[in-house]
Formats: sequence, structure tokens, C-alpha cells
Amino acid sequence: MSYIALYRKWRPTVFEDVVEQEHVVKTLRYSISTGRIAHAYLFCGTRGTGKTTMAKIFSRAINCLSPQNGDPCNECDICRGILNENILDVIEIDAASNNSVDNVREIRDEVIYAPSQAKYKVYIIDEVHMLSTGAFNALLKTLEEPPAHVVFILATTDPHKLPATILSRCQRFDFRRISIESIMSRLTQISQESGVTLRKDGAKLIAKMADGALRDAISILDQCISMGSKEIGYDDVLTVVGIVNDTFIAEVFDAIAAKDISRILELVDRLVMEGKDITRFIADLVYYYRNLLICKLTPDPYEIIEASKESIEKMIQQCKGLSDEELMHDIKELSLLESSLKWATHPRILLEVSLMKLCESNPAQYGGNVMERLAELERKISSGDITIKSSPAQKNNAPSANPGQAASPDKPAPKEVQRKGNIENIDSLSCWNDVLNELKSGGRMVLFTNLLGTKALELDSKFVGIVFSSDRRFCKMVVSKAENLETVEAVVSQKLGREIRIKCIDEEDLTSSRKETAAEESDELVDKAKNLAERLNVPLNIIDE
Repeated sequence: MSYIALYRKWRPTVFEDVVEQEHVVKTLRYSISTGRIAHAYLFCGTRGTGKTTMAKIFSRAINCLSPQNGDPCNECDICRGILNENILDVIEIDAASNNSVDNVREIRDEVIYAPSQAKYKVYIIDEVHMLSTGAFNALLKTLEEPPAHVVFILATTDPHKLPATILSRCQRFDFRRISIESIMSRLTQISQESGVTLRKDGAKLIAKMADGALRDAISILDQCISMGSKEIGYDDVLTVVGIVNDTFIAEVFDAIAAKDISRILELVDRLVMEGKDITRFIADLVYYYRNLLICKLTPDPYEIIEASKESIEKMIQQCKGLSDEELMHDIKELSLLESSLKWATHPRILLEVSLMKLCESNPAQYGGNVMERLAELERKISSGDITIKSSPAQKNNAPSANPGQAASPDKPAPKEVQRKGNIENIDSLSCWNDVLNELKSGGRMVLFTNLLGTKALELDSKFVGIVFSSDRRFCKMVVSKAENLETVEAVVSQKLGREIRIKCIDEEDLTSSRKETAAEESDELVDKAKNLAERLNVPLNIIDE
């Protein structure tokens, strides 16, 4: 007999064996026991959480000749026939490869016929969000009023892509990500039955990498067992999946913090020569920075971070002397790098350049605004890493008691922070034409068409305003939809190299929007400037124009 992959061999055959989806199991069992079988179900959730498995168990349970507490017996002729695929009343369809109108019309033409042996004819449509618009329309009437002997089970990882008309006709069940503890327990059970010892550190690493998907975890375990070793530990898993350990990531962070470019290049060379996955390394590095930020912001990171006590203690030491702004800035930079690597021809070069960029003096140099620079200055003051040089004239003369008083001729002019109640000039977004062209080339013609003739302005470092003339109110309404705004924000952020938010603005409202943005930023900026001036004992003159 040919080899069966572990995730297929260990696929649950009764509801009780399904891991951590009790909320779904309870409802389905009750509906089977009471005979309240709906005509359409929608199973939603990330990959590997049991959607298809649950659909198969349910399809057997409603057709079983002797169900036991809502579970299929898996022994009767109907159950065995469905398991062996000898009974054709349970039909599985992959919507990713059968997504046309004609495929759905075949279903519509077949549902009128009664099942050959079972009580119900069950259609399991996997990845249903991949159906075309025409296919959804063809399915709609059948889904709304199917024959009494037909049950539809739709499974998807992206329920938001389904039309509302489909969603409203289904009983929806959301499958949760599976916890690390439950995945570890299941992996240990499988490894014992397979005659292999899986150490706790190895099981935990596999569970973390699976990211809540039990099927992914079992597949990784299957690959580790294929090495032929009777004992699987942390290092064995690292070797199989091609990722680096926490020690290596900590070394990379230390090199970045020390601004040691030579060390960074050396570590990247080791990463590449050992055949590790660069994209996976960046994802792990982002997660490491996230853990550092948690250590910085929370008094008890041990309850939040999935790592050993020694690793967390090292993180607590590493984040000392770093500001929240620095860590968040680096996370944003690394996240942009992670998305850029998908299209990179030379990922190693992109990685090296990005890490060297993180070594530069402070985040305010790269897209940082005045608030970030003030935060950096505050950090230096707190650590004592700053020196104020005063001229003889400043030493002999105290600052003016009245901040608005003009400086006398024998005193140096105080530093000035100009506070403007209005923004007279807002720069146009130079890359706007490139954004429109990318939307067009990416097939987003509805967005492209509704954005033609608009202007884009940089309101500040975080917001870009799209200005619509009074005769384009409908275009503004289309672009203002959440999914459309997300698309435009993603493209503009990529072009600018920093995360931004989009505001849709009427032309006549532009002036008031400018005033509001300026006033909000100005108040916060002035407060910080006053605070710094007091701590440094330097004069501050605020001119309100």
C-alpha cells in the first residue's frame, strides 16, 4: 500500500477528535440529533483549522444509518461507502479550479435528482470565494431554494469576498486558530503512535511555526520524521524547515543596535550560505522586535511572549536604552521589507541595504516627523547624552519672563517655534500619477476611473488627502468604501516608503481640513517644545501668526 501523508492518516473521523472547535461541534451535533438540518452552511477560518474535515464528518453524520450522539458510526454501508468514495452522493468541488458559470450550472442541473443511496446529496465547495461573479449569480437561486434532499457546505478562508446575498442564505460558523498547547498535544500523540519521540522544544517550535493551523504542523512533523531519526528536537526542526534560531536573531539585533555594519554583513552571509529562507527570517525578525516592544511596554512580558525565561530576560536587557518610537519605526521598516521581498530579484541585497539603513542614527531621519525628533531629544536628555552649549551672553542674562517679548540688542535672539493656525501651502503628492498607473496596471479599473481628475495632497507625514471637485461626489463615495481606501493606502504607502492614511476631501472643504490638521499638530508640538525648553533651561519664543 502506498504511503499516506500524516495529515490525511490522522484526519478526524468523528466530531470528538476535532481539535478546539467545540462551538461548531456543539451546534452541528444538536442539529443532527434534532433533525434540524439547514440547506446551506458556511465554514470560515484560516487554513488547517478543520473546515473540510468538519464538512466530511457532517456529511456522513446526516446520512448515517445509526448515528451515535450526533457522530457518524463509520461502520454502516453508507458511512463506509462515503469514506471509500464508492457512494457519489457526497460531492467535493474545488472552487479554485472549477469557478466558472458552466461549472455551477452543472450543479444546478444535478440537484434536481434524488440521491442514489444516501438520504441527502451533499455538495462540499472548498475555497468558495474563488467563484466568479457569474458563478455566484448562477448559484444564488439554487442556494436559496434547493430541493429538500440537498445540503450545501461552503468552505472559505476569505468570507469577506463572498457576496452578501450568499452570506445571508447560509448558517455561518467561524473556525478559530488552534492554540500552541493543543497543537503540541496532538503532535505528541501522533509522534508516539508513529514510533518517534518528539521533544517538547521541538513540538513547541513546530506549533509556533504552524500559526494556528494544525494541518501545517502535522505536515512539518511528517517532514521531520522522514529524516529517519527516532528522536526529534529543536535543532532537527530548524534543519528541516530552513529557519534560524532565536540566538541568531538576537545576534542580528545586537549588531543593528551597535550599528556594526560589518557584523551585519557577516551574519547575512551566514544566513544565505546556510540556505535559510530570507523571507521567513524577516518575518521572525519582525516578531522578535514585537517581543522587544512588549518587554519595553509591559511589566510582565512572561505571560504574553512565547519564549523561554532566559530568552525573555535577554530581550528585557536588549530593549533598555531604546525608545518605543525606535522599536516601532524598525518594525514598520522591516514590515515594508517583508512585503517588498515578494517582488525582489536580489533579496539578499535588499536585506543588506535595509538592515544597514536601520543602523543609521535615528528613525527621525527616515520619514520621521518633528514629534519623533522631539521624542528622540527627550530620550537623550533622560539618559544624559546631550550637552547644551551656552554663549557668554546667555550665561549672564536670564531668559525673558515674557515669552512673547522681543530680545534686546545685547542678548542673542531666542530659539523660535513658529505656530501657524493655518497651512498656507500643502505639497502635492509627486507620485500620484504613478499610483494611478499602478492601479490601472493592477486591474483596479473602477478605482482608476473614479480617481481620474483628482488631486492628492500631503496633509502631513501620516495623511494624504484626495481632493474631489463638486461634480465628482459619486466618485468620492466609491473611493471612500473601506476596501477601496485600503487598496489606495497600500499603493501610496509603497510609493512613499512609509505607512499613510487616506482622507477623501471635497474641494470646498479643503481649507477647513487644512486648518484642523495644522491646529491639532501645532498644539501637541508646542506643548512638547515648551517642556523641552524648560528641561534644557533655554529660551523659547512662540510666535502665533
